[in-house]
Amino acid sequence: MGSKVLYVLSCSESTGEVFIKEVRLKDGSLVKIRYIDVDDSLRLLEMYNSLSQDTIYNRFFVFRDKLTLEEAKKMAAISKKDEIALVGVINRGGDSTIIADARIYIEGNTGEIGIVVHDRWQNKGLGTALVSELIREGIKRGLKRLKIYCLPENRIMIHVGEKLGFKYGMSELGVVRMVLDLPQAEHSE
Repeated sequence: MGSKVLYVLSCSESTGEVFIKEVRLKDGSLVKIRYIDVDDSLRLLEMYNSLSQDTIYNRFFVFRDKLTLEEAKKMAAISKKDEIALVGVINRGGDSTIIADARIYIEGNTGEIGIVVHDRWQNKGLGTALVSELIREGIKRGLKRLKIYCLPENRIMIHVGEKLGFKYGMSELGVVRMVLDLPQAEHSE
């Protein structure tokens, strides 16, 4: 069963944000995708500090210590001019739990994607859904190109990029560089 996307207009009880979409994963789970909120710092901290070392290494290209609350606060309070950040959220017992963090870091008319999906939620279609949504966000923002850098052993990310049309090759530093030229959004006047 592939991931299905349901567009919804319900609001998050914790943040008041309008959800972008709800995704049914390959295992039948429902995950809400929404914009990050400044109040998400503790949820980000919990997610990042429960990732495996392999997942941390694939995201940051280094092994690192636990995320600090200060770092999580900075990640939650983004500059909307320079960054687009989405989170994948599930509800557990009335509480929202972040299980994925996907971002575009904007420089000029190009964006670089960074994404992490919690270990327990990998290989279920959530990464593909998040990157698809980041592509739509990049087009809406008027970006011309998106890039993803990942380690050669990160087959999951390479597969997602290939599936979504990114062209890839190796960079000088030995990392995989994937590029997607974006169609230009039509602006109504």
